[in-house]
Amino acid sequence: MSSGYRSWEERDADVAKTKAETARIAAEAEKAAKDAEAAAVATETVKLAEQVKQARIRNQLGEVTEKAKDDKKARQAKRREQRDEDGTTFKILVNIVMALGLLAALPAQISYFLGLDRKDDKDPGLAWTLAPIPFFLELLAWVGVMGTRWAHRKGLPRWPFWILTASLGSLAGYINWAHGVTEYGPVAGYALAATSIIGPLLAEVRQYLESKAAEDGRDLRQRAKDRRVARVAAKADQERKRVERAEDERRKKLFPDEFEEYERIMAAHPTGAITREAAWQQAWDTKHGLPLSLTAESLASKEAAREAVEAVMRDHGRTPESVAVDLWLADVFGSNRGDDGPAGASAEDRPEGPAGGGSRARSRSTSEGPEVLGRKGKQGSGRTSAKTPEKPLEPAHIEKVRKLADALGDVDRLSARKVREVIGGGSNEYAVRLRDYVKSNPTPTA
Repeated sequence: MSSGYRSWEERDADVAKTKAETARIAAEAEKAAKDAEAAAVATETVKLAEQVKQARIRNQLGEVTEKAKDDKKARQAKRREQRDEDGTTFKILVNIVMALGLLAALPAQISYFLGLDRKDDKDPGLAWTLAPIPFFLELLAWVGVMGTRWAHRKGLPRWPFWILTASLGSLAGYINWAHGVTEYGPVAGYALAATSIIGPLLAEVRQYLESKAAEDGRDLRQRAKDRRVARVAAKADQERKRVERAEDERRKKLFPDEFEEYERIMAAHPTGAITREAAWQQAWDTKHGLPLSLTAESLASKEAAREAVEAVMRDHGRTPESVAVDLWLADVFGSNRGDDGPAGASAEDRPEGPAGGGSRARSRSTSEGPEVLGRKGKQGSGRTSAKTPEKPLEPAHIEKVRKLADALGDVDRLSARKVREVIGGGSNEYAVRLRDYVKSNPTPTA
């Protein structure tokens, strides 16, 4: 046998070993692939996280940039607002106008005055002696302007300097107009006159506005708010005056004597020392001696109405309490007091009774209503129930009422109210029976 012979066991062991090595290599390769994939994922994650971080930083940077722009715009707007509040732009433009006016007027005046000569001068040259005149004329108006500024700082009157500025500016303007018309025509003449007048005029306007701004320390919003409040107050004051005029016209028409006394009281007091209401109340008290709206005639009418009501109560044997209860029942259950069917119909729908259906017939019909209400557990307010006996008349009360009748001089002058007063109160029904008894028996019976 050859020495290279291998048994089946050896061959199977080699095969198994080879398979195991192959499996190990495959597992390692798979693990390496997974590790590589995990590393790639981690790398991608780190990359995405970095991108997110950079995006967040860019957003923050953008917000900071936008905020910086907004702050810059806010500062610019605030500076513009402050310039408008201070009138800086207006002052700059006034200075530019004044400078342009001097630049336009001085050369024209210098050329004009240097070109002047005497009539007897046969070989005229430049009139250098007249060269200071243009400067003199232009500076004259600015003397008044500077004087106005100095007067403002010292708190002195400014109108003298206004007159000085207007006079000197007009003089310089006239001279410019005269030589401008002569040398260049009307348009140039008026333009040169304007260069000498408009500059000082604008300077005076600027100084006037600065003085007003110094006196009023309010800003634009506060001034607008104050103007709005002033408009509302003025409108309310006009409405109040309109109402007062209408009120005076009505009072003068309805109460002429009282209104005349009211005007006398208002004229006698210093302005604002007494109000309109107090003066009118005092005038009413002087003429009537009563509170406002009350007169002797109105009190007399009120007493007459009260006596008429008492007479009705007395004639029908009613009391204020019973009337109040009937009114309450009518309000709760309607005009039929809660009755149903034809018997509970309104007074206009009921057929007239034998008595002709007059007001007294309706009163009797109404007074019979408690009979129906009694079936519902309610008792009428105008009559005493048959099951409740009337309170007997006390002899002491009878004696007091007789003495009252003697004091009045006539039993017919007795009233239920007076009877209640003399006996110290009680029901109106008892007072009515007591009064009727005394009227029927004026003297004690044997």
